[in-house]
Amino acid sequence: MPDEYRFFVDGRIPVLKVHDEPRPGPAVIVLHGLYANADVQRGELNALATWGMTAVGVDAPHHGARRDGWLDDMSWIGPLDFHTRLLHAVREAAHDVSRVIDHVVHEGHWPIGVAGISFGAYTALTVAAQDSRVQATVSILGSPDWTPRDGHITDEIRWLMGQAPVHRPWDTARHPVFLLNAGRDSLVPPHGSRDFARTVWEHHPHLGSNVEHYEYPESDHMMRSEDWDDVWCRSLGFLRRHLYRE
Repeated sequence: MPDEYRFFVDGRIPVLKVHDEPRPGPAVIVLHGLYANADVQRGELNALATWGMTAVGVDAPHHGARRDGWLDDMSWIGPLDFHTRLLHAVREAAHDVSRVIDHVVHEGHWPIGVAGISFGAYTALTVAAQDSRVQATVSILGSPDWTPRDGHITDEIRWLMGQAPVHRPWDTARHPVFLLNAGRDSLVPPHGSRDFARTVWEHHPHLGSNVEHYEYPESDHMMRSEDWDDVWCRSLGFLRRHLYRE
């Protein structure tokens, strides 16, 4: 088993770092989904370490060691408030991830990748758009488009939507991005990623080779086990291809 190291960045952001010794230079920040935490992704962290990378799990705001009443409130509020709070949390989490990147780069890790699942995928794409140090991004069950799936938009949501990575393709796709989605997903409809990839391929051809997209037509948000295994096989290959220096 790879070695694990637990610490806090800025005294408040819990980090679980996993790697073999001597520690590899390339590091991948792994971002969990809503209601989860870094330890839930321990299998994926171990897989990254086995593939010769340093894996860095981060507890998102209000999750894991940082859990407060925020998640409990999310279980009963209406869809508009849910979406609004979710997007604010994505923005908050993206800031934290950049602080974690500061830390791992200071430790000597490079290059840096980010991989996120669902809520974590929204965060990963946001970090890619905001932080040019991210050299490869994997979005699993996420979307660069922050439009509510029910179509109801308040002024606050409209402002938040304007901050979405979909409006910054030249930043989001300045380095390689891999978008993986489930074709039957009703929580995060796949068309957001699909349309973003098509837009980059057609209207930003100089970035086209940086964007990959793959969809699993038989899976919903809780993916079939065989599809989930394939997601991580493809993701590991993508990250190693773009980050690992022989």
